[in-house]
Amino acid sequence: MIKENNGYFAEINSVKDARKLFPVTESCVYLDSAHYSQYSIETRRRLYEFIDEFTFSNKNLSLFNLRISDSLKEKCAELCGASSKDDIIITGSTTHGLNIFANGVCLEKGDAVAYADSEFPAVVYPWMNQEKLRGIKNIRIPSINGKIDTADIERVIRENKVKVLTISSVEFLGFRNDLNTVSEICKANNCYFVVDSIQSMGVCPLNVRESGIDFLSAGSQKWLMAPAGIGFAYISQEIRESVRPTYVATSSIEYDFKNFLDYKLNFRNDGSAFENSTPNTLGMIGLQSSIELFLKLGITNIFNHILRLQDLFIDQIKNSDFTIESDLNPVHRSNILIFNHKDKSRNEFIQKSLEKENIFIALREGFLRLSAHIFNNDDDILKLTEVLKKIA
Repeated sequence: MIKENNGYFAEINSVKDARKLFPVTESCVYLDSAHYSQYSIETRRRLYEFIDEFTFSNKNLSLFNLRISDSLKEKCAELCGASSKDDIIITGSTTHGLNIFANGVCLEKGDAVAYADSEFPAVVYPWMNQEKLRGIKNIRIPSINGKIDTADIERVIRENKVKVLTISSVEFLGFRNDLNTVSEICKANNCYFVVDSIQSMGVCPLNVRESGIDFLSAGSQKWLMAPAGIGFAYISQEIRESVRPTYVATSSIEYDFKNFLDYKLNFRNDGSAFENSTPNTLGMIGLQSSIELFLKLGITNIFNHILRLQDLFIDQIKNSDFTIESDLNPVHRSNILIFNHKDKSRNEFIQKSLEKENIFIALREGFLRLSAHIFNNDDDILKLTEVLKKIA
């Protein structure tokens, strides 16, 4: 029975209960949420409800968008630890958010920015584009299998007088950066600290204020379990004057609704100054649904659930032909686990063989990648390890 206000979430009281919200578990063993993840039945209900209402009646879209944008920003701020919804920018994707910063930050020709040499392209290309457009120097920090040493971060920033560091909170190969330590390095060297959080938002504890993050960007289609084409960014109040809006929309401006032709380029004083017009309505509905579930379950509880499933996997493959490649140090351990067959050249064959058994994990940069979520349980892990041992 659906409760009118909370829908299917009303009966969910723990991470263990969450599995019943995800019918994907009835069709396959899906362990690839670092790639994309499926919707809950509550998200589906909300999307259908809006679509039917908008299809069969004159629902005021502008008013609806204003209201849900405002409430979504409240939820995003709570999720990432921002002090106010005014610090939140609704975006179209993680990359959109990163480009808002790269295009708008006040830098001069010859200034240096840095990122790891194993970052996902979404981090890299906005800065390569700034090198082409503005002569911004790109410096790459060395890494080993996606693992980045903070000593190398500090050395590169100091030696090159780096103005901006962009780093993933969790790298796509699973290494979790120590954001607090990296933030201290940035602050000591007068360097902006920008974080791509698509591989951690909602499932790894993260607080933008506690970690001294200047700008953060996240997208929806992976761990946040929402429609693609929506995301959010955080911009700290301290740097707001140093980042200029480079895309202007009607909603970016303090406009007079009754006098559109009174053209004045007065940007709004909150995150909406950086937004595009006409937001992704269905995306906002889906994203708010997911965030409400995560906040109800508790991010730390979600993270511990994922780590417990990883521990089961690690235990099950002991004395097998597989080895764990992830850094299991608690500071760097994440929601993503990478592993190898002893003959790494067989990894692609193994991943394809798992798909034939209706078990889905990823192959990234030659590594096998396991990314369980709230809908996964012990049985999923045991099915995976059973088939892995047979294939090996």
